[in-house]
Amino acid sequence: MAINAYVGLQGSGKSYEVVSSVILDAVFHGRRVVTNVAGINEDRIHEYLVSKRDADADKLGQIIHVENDRILQPQFFPDEEKPELESVVKGGDLVAIDEAWRFWGTDNGKLSHEHMQFFRMHRHYVHADTAVACDVVLMTQDITGLHRSVKNVIEFTFRMHKHKSLGLSKCYRVEIYEGWKLNSKTRIDDRQKKYSAEIFPLYQSYTGGQGMEKAIDKRQNILANRTLWIYTAGVVLMMSIGGWSAWRFFHPANAAPAQGNAQASGKSASSSAPVSAATPSAKQAFSSAWRVVGQLEAENSRWVVVADEAGRLRVESPSVFNGEGAAIIGQVDGETVTRWSGAAQRQAMPGVGK
Repeated sequence: MAINAYVGLQGSGKSYEVVSSVILDAVFHGRRVVTNVAGINEDRIHEYLVSKRDADADKLGQIIHVENDRILQPQFFPDEEKPELESVVKGGDLVAIDEAWRFWGTDNGKLSHEHMQFFRMHRHYVHADTAVACDVVLMTQDITGLHRSVKNVIEFTFRMHKHKSLGLSKCYRVEIYEGWKLNSKTRIDDRQKKYSAEIFPLYQSYTGGQGMEKAIDKRQNILANRTLWIYTAGVVLMMSIGGWSAWRFFHPANAAPAQGNAQASGKSASSSAPVSAATPSAKQAFSSAWRVVGQLEAENSRWVVVADEAGRLRVESPSVFNGEGAAIIGQVDGETVTRWSGAAQRQAMPGVGK
């Protein structure tokens, strides 16, 4: 079916990804898995699949663990030209090889006829009952270190990257590429994943037993950089101040008292004459009936006199007017009144004492 490569630095999750996403699925579907992954445990894998995936224990596949030396010995792969020879790998098997550079690296010389034939014709080796062809999974740190003849038959490459620089030791990214060349043109997908503690007991990622990684330099974690946090706090503070200032600008504190004072002045003047409490607004229509004709002062009282086209006079409180002389403007009956408002043809008005 396919030859896929899983690449990444040490501890990036190559073995974890192959065990969790490839080997478990193959065993679940009853396939034989031939692998050199250290510490892989068939019994634990079967127990995991039965408990977590409700698998039928009698239908699970086998795990055939091989030593590194056996891979390079004759009759590891089946030979189509010599089907009578007994080989480790059989038709329909999933072959998962860790540290593939050891066996098919650029400095290993020419590939043997048996290995070259298998890589070129692995789809010809199918299971007698299921008709499933062989699949190959190669794990290595650097895909460019593989032999050219092997790289050229790789269908997909999965590159793992642990988020150490972000301080997320339990998370990693999987980048998927078509072929063996890792660039933006061949990249087809990108996934974020988390390590599961239930997978690690199924194999051994560290030689000599379970291991623990520790950072030798804390500066590799960008979240441990104090300067970054200072800048972040500064940005948050500036944004908060900016938002507060904008709110204060559009909600001035003296707006409510000013409006209250204007309404109080209008009410005090209404005891002597009807006035409008509305404040002048340039956006309101000019009055077609009233215009300012003068001002009246008597006994410490002051009034603005307006007149209509028929010559009727009316006094208004100066609190609803702004300006003096020709620039005076105010509100009468909800309309703007000035020296030049009112009807276009005005009758001569009698003089009004000031």
